[in-house]
Amino acid sequence: MSDTPDSRVEAISAMLVSSADLMWRHLADRKGLSASATLVLVRLNREGPMRVTALAEAEGASQSGMTQLVQRLEQQGLVERCDDPDDGRACLVKVGEGGRRLWDERADIRKRRIATLLAGLPDDDQVTLWLAAQVAARLLDQMREIADTPADAESEGVA
Repeated sequence: MSDTPDSRVEAISAMLVSSADLMWRHLADRKGLSASATLVLVRLNREGPMRVTALAEAEGASQSGMTQLVQRLEQQGLVERCDDPDDGRACLVKVGEGGRRLWDERADIRKRRIATLLAGLPDDDQVTLWLAAQVAARLLDQMREIADTPADAESEGVA
């Protein structure tokens, strides 16, 4: 394959699709949580406590669907509700102690699985992959910002 701007885009696109697929199928510990529940925990871990309405909007879900999901996660001890310091009438959803433990357990499993895969590579390849991960992390941060921009802001040119 020749090194052209189009071939770079194609290779990076294929790597991202494959990575997302493999994250769900191999690296993530999938026991007991749906993809939507996992995404909610990821968002709450990354962004902190949120109102159910904001969580639903951020995840592209209906408010009633998000309310039901939050209730299930709450019953499992993974999230908890707390008072909104900005509005005493409202509450926020945050990761609970059980959710934090699950988050940490899943991170440990993921890191062990990656370490096992890396052990099969020569040191030079491991360093090269680590350097590529530094660049990829910046690209993924940009992608997350774009993904988290409300659709109406994108159409108005805010993104």
